Amino acid sequence: MPSIPKGERWESLDLIRGCAVLGIFVMNIQAFAMPEAAYFNPTAYGDLNGGNYGVWLVSHLFFDSKFMAIFSILFGAGIVLFTERAVKRERSPFWGHLRRNGLLILFGFLHAHLLWSGDILFSYGVCALLMYPFRRLSAKALLRWSFGLLLVGSLISVSGGLTFQEWPAAEQQEMLDFWNPGEEAIAEAVAIHQGTFTQWQPKMSEDSWLMQLVYLPQSIVWRVTGLMLLGMALFKSGFLLGRGAKQTAKNLFILGGLIGLAMVAWGVWENEQIGFGPVETSFFLLAQWNYWGSLALALAYIGAILLWFGTPVLKGLKNRLMACGRMAFTLYILQTLLAIFVFRGTGLGWFGETSRLGQAGVVLGVWAVMLTLAPLWLSRFSFGPLEWLWRCLTYGKVLPIRKTA
Repeated sequence: MPSIPKGERWESLDLIRGCAVLGIFVMNIQAFAMPEAAYFNPTAYGDLNGGNYGVWLVSHLFFDSKFMAIFSILFGAGIVLFTERAVKRERSPFWGHLRRNGLLILFGFLHAHLLWSGDILFSYGVCALLMYPFRRLSAKALLRWSFGLLLVGSLISVSGGLTFQEWPAAEQQEMLDFWNPGEEAIAEAVAIHQGTFTQWQPKMSEDSWLMQLVYLPQSIVWRVTGLMLLGMALFKSGFLLGRGAKQTAKNLFILGGLIGLAMVAWGVWENEQIGFGPVETSFFLLAQWNYWGSLALALAYIGAILLWFGTPVLKGLKNRLMACGRMAFTLYILQTLLAIFVFRGTGLGWFGETSRLGQAGVVLGVWAVMLTLAPLWLSRFSFGPLEWLWRCLTYGKVLPIRKTA
C-alpha cells in the first residue's frame, strides 16, 4: 500500500504490516539459501538434527504461510481504503485502482524475472484487480466469498493428492523429482546460484514464468483472493483499525492461536510419521493442516498485535515496527537484495552452505537492519523510496518526499 500523508494514516495497520514484513523473511530466506525442495520438504536437503531441526520446526509452526496470510489480509483492506479515499477526493476509484495494481504487476514482474522467482507482488497485483467488484459488499458477504474461495483452493490441493496416481507418468515423475531431487539436481542448483548474474538470472526467469502462468491460476489466486476478501471484511467491520472490543481481539488471539497451532502441529506429527512422503500425501493432503491452521494463527497474531497496539508496552519497538510497516514495499525488495548478496555468487556465495541455524542468524541481522533503517529514513522523508515512486506513478505527478521543517 502506498504511504499515506501524516494525519490520514491508520497506525494499527502500520504495526501489523511491520510485523508481517519481518515475519515473512523467516520463510523467504529458505528459498534464497537452499534448493527449492527444502522449502517444502525439510528432508530434501541439509542437516535436520538438533538446532537445525528446532529452527525448521519453529519456522513451520509459527511462520510458514502465516505472515503471507497477514500481508494478503492487509492488501485487501488497502483496496477498500484506497477506493474509499478516491471517492472522497472526487477521483475515479476504478482508474486509480487499475493504475496502482498495474504498476504493482510491473514491479513484481521485474522483481521476479530479474532477482527472485519467489516474488509475491505480481500475484498481489493480479488478484487485487479481480477484487474491485467486491469492494462495495457488506462485511458478511465478503466473509462468505472469502471462505468460498479459500475452500476452492483447499479442494484443488486435496484433489491433486487423491488423483496423483492417475496423473500421466511424466507429470508424476516431475513432481517426485521436485519433492526429492537427486544429488545431480542438487549440485546443479548449487552451482547455478553460486554463479554469476548471467548464470542464475535465466533460472529466476524460467521459474517465474512457471509461477505466473501455471501456479498463479491453479492455486495461488484462490488463497490470495480469499484472504484479500477477508481483509476487506475485517477493515469494513473496523476490527483492523482497532475499533473492535478488546475482548474480541483477546478471543481471536486465544482461540485462533490454540486452534491454529494445534492444526499445524498435527500436520507436522503426521508428516514425521511417514517421513515426509509419499509426495501425494505430504505435499497435497497433509498440507491442509497448515493451509487452514496458518489462517487461524494469522488471525491470532492480528488480535495480539491489536491488543499490543493499545498499550504503552515496548513503545520503542512498536514505533520501529510501525516505521517498517510504512516502508514495507521498500523493505521487501531490500530483503531480496541483502539475501542475494549473502547467498548468490554475485555476493558471498553462501547458497547451499548455510545451515538452518546459520539462516536464523542472517534473519536476525536483516531484522536489525530494517528496524534501524526504517525509522532513520522516515525521520527525514515522508515515504519510503519505493512507496514514493509507486505513489507518484499512481497519481501521475511528482510528490514531495523530503520532510519540511
